[in-house]
Amino acid sequence: MAKTLSDEVAPNNITINNILTGNFLTDRIKHLYPTKEELDTVTNAIPLKRLGKPEEFGALVAFLGSEQAAFITGTSIQIDGGLVRSLL
Repeated sequence: MAKTLSDEVAPNNITINNILTGNFLTDRIKHLYPTKEELDTVTNAIPLKRLGKPEEFGALVAFLGSEQAAFITGTSIQIDGGLVRSLL
């Protein structure tokens, strides 16, 4: 869908991208995994062995909205610490 929509709006200098997220250390994650053991299970499944920081997600969003990313469109970008082991 991002590829199709990006083709339609690109002539207007509008970029369309997907951000495919993994687990980030948010209040929601803390609620879903309230014990250290549960949180460790989730964290250990991530190759980087940690949860993402919300500011790391924000940095990607800010970059995609910046002039430096003006030539990136119609793509999906994973930000998951290596959790997904397949290519898109």
